Amino acid sequence: MSVPLFYPSFDALRLADRLLDEIGKQTPGYEGRVGTAWYWRLPGGILVTIWLDHTVTEERWDVVRAQATTPRAGVFSSADFPFAAYATSATSPPFIHDMQGIAEWSNRLYFQMGRLIEDAVHWLGMLHAVAISPQISPPASFPALSPLERRLVQYAMDELEGHFTVKALHQAFGGEISRSRLSTLARAWEEGQLLTKRPRRVTYALRLLAEE
Repeated sequence: MSVPLFYPSFDALRLADRLLDEIGKQTPGYEGRVGTAWYWRLPGGILVTIWLDHTVTEERWDVVRAQATTPRAGVFSSADFPFAAYATSATSPPFIHDMQGIAEWSNRLYFQMGRLIEDAVHWLGMLHAVAISPQISPPASFPALSPLERRLVQYAMDELEGHFTVKALHQAFGGEISRSRLSTLARAWEEGQLLTKRPRRVTYALRLLAEE
């Protein structure tokens, strides 16, 4: 992580919190913001750090940078999410304007924030999938899913927009699994970071396990 010479103001960090917290809601291992960066802890000792940066001047925060590290490999993956890449206007790129501690969005109407969130969630999901692979974590840590568990995951993706909602799943699979067993499974997968925290969502890694 390169150390910037100029840090975002409290107000700029507050605006960015809304963006990063939304990414955190859709991904496992989110620890929140500490200082001027946001952190995720993934299996396999993977630590993800995301921070604001600028490409023009210190008064314009216009990119989110991310990197993943492990104690053994150091930095092994990085990604940039420049706001301009998600702009609907080439002449009005979005950025956080940070002036003397007062920050506000500029050209926010031209910012497809949802697309950036989707891409960041996908990148974090790929890291998570790497973390639970047999080469990184013992296979016993993430046992193979049963046919029913695969169908539960597929139903959540196809019918529940990725949400692993116990009530809805029990209505659909009540003849095959009890609500108590569903709740236990959901808790176990959440603890194993295969589901996000409530409201639980299927992670990219769980989708891969269901497809194997």
